[in-house]
Amino acid sequence: MLRFKEYLLERVDTTLNASITELFPAIAFNAKYKPVSVEDFKKFIYKLNIKRPSRQLEKSYGTKDKDAALLVIDRLSSMEERFVKTKMENAIGVTNYLYDLDATKPIDKVIWGYRQKPTGIPSNHAGDIFVFFKDKETIGISLKAGTAKSKEPLKNTYVGTQYRNLGKDLKTLEDALWDGVYSKIPNINSIATKENYIANKNNVTKLYVNYYLENETEANVLYTEMLKITRTHFCDIINNLTNDEFKEWVQTTFNLQKKGETVPLIMVKAVGSTAEQKGDDVVDVLPLVTKHYAYLNTKSVQEYLIDIHTSDDKKTLKMTIRSDSGVRAEKKPGKQGRLGQYTMLKMLYSGVV
Repeated sequence: MLRFKEYLLERVDTTLNASITELFPAIAFNAKYKPVSVEDFKKFIYKLNIKRPSRQLEKSYGTKDKDAALLVIDRLSSMEERFVKTKMENAIGVTNYLYDLDATKPIDKVIWGYRQKPTGIPSNHAGDIFVFFKDKETIGISLKAGTAKSKEPLKNTYVGTQYRNLGKDLKTLEDALWDGVYSKIPNINSIATKENYIANKNNVTKLYVNYYLENETEANVLYTEMLKITRTHFCDIINNLTNDEFKEWVQTTFNLQKKGETVPLIMVKAVGSTAEQKGDDVVDVLPLVTKHYAYLNTKSVQEYLIDIHTSDDKKTLKMTIRSDSGVRAEKKPGKQGRLGQYTMLKMLYSGVV
């Protein structure tokens, strides 16, 4: 049981930002509570009885998400104050958005979709919270938080995941990464070869971490090369897709707003203590795309771009491939970032440039 709690704590830590801005508004709305300030909202959360959750609290999450939800609530008081202030302001904005939505169409309940989607919602739905209206209609809301001018990722995924989704073999990428990156780690030949370095990840990662700690500058040169190789290979993958295959990949992989779906998806962005629905620059034009082309952004070590053409227009999608964690001696091999992530670097879509 202790190991499970430690595992759960680690999983919640990775999505703590989103947990506050997603879970707390759902709880507040279901409890018919309207926050007036960050301190007011915090006091409301502190007073929740997580040992004996009320009906209003339990309707805010699925049974499989109960432990994660109660853990986020329990940890609020120990979080860094500046972090909490920002996220609670965002949560106020999302809560107010829900009340504004309720004024136009009465809402029955709001449910957090952390790991478990509510009954009747497709398991792959991109919504973070789900609004159930009293007229039995439902929508999913993808929540983003940032500044007025910021461009938050609309989709977070992984390189290896997308290779598999597209039915592509990772061996070519693995071989290229060995030749250009991993074979350059000092003393690598004493523990691994091109044929077994993926299977021997833990030992390779330990050797890399030692190298990083001894010479971070040189190790980061390898990381930059890793990003270039990975981006180049994935651009080749995209450019070899037929137009129909490309459109299907975009539709199923990106968090696009989907109209006409049984459970429509909308995007809402929180800035400070306000939140508003955002439009989607791609969803309407995607069926009209006649060709596409992916290429590296030469002004960035992380970005690649995808031009999509229609008969009378062109849009450019901003994509990023990067590590989503750092390198530290105390971390386990499987948790190390940069070269420690191999073919599972983070891939993000941030909208139209």
